[in-house]
Amino acid sequence: MKAFLLGLAFLALVAIGGYVGLKYFYTPPAVSKTAAITKTGILKKSTISQSDFTHVIVSAGASVGVASYTLNLDDYIGKNVSVTGKFSDDTLYADSITIVP
Repeated sequence: MKAFLLGLAFLALVAIGGYVGLKYFYTPPAVSKTAAITKTGILKKSTISQSDFTHVIVSAGASVGVASYTLNLDDYIGKNVSVTGKFSDDTLYADSITIVP
């Protein structure tokens, strides 16, 4: 009977510790780089060989590499566009593209 009560007390202690640990010390995971984002700027052909991206979007002096498996990015070269997609490493893989007036 004594062993049963000690086991029950231990189980209660573990349950309370787990509750307190999850409530006060657990932080939910941050938003990953795979969340869809939108970048706006001028689309240009990339001059960097052997990279994952074929185009770059330039905005305010900063550039982001852009690639797409489904869109023909050459149709938008030299235009001000808004590109929506997901990052993989340092390349933005475009899911949709719209021309910004």
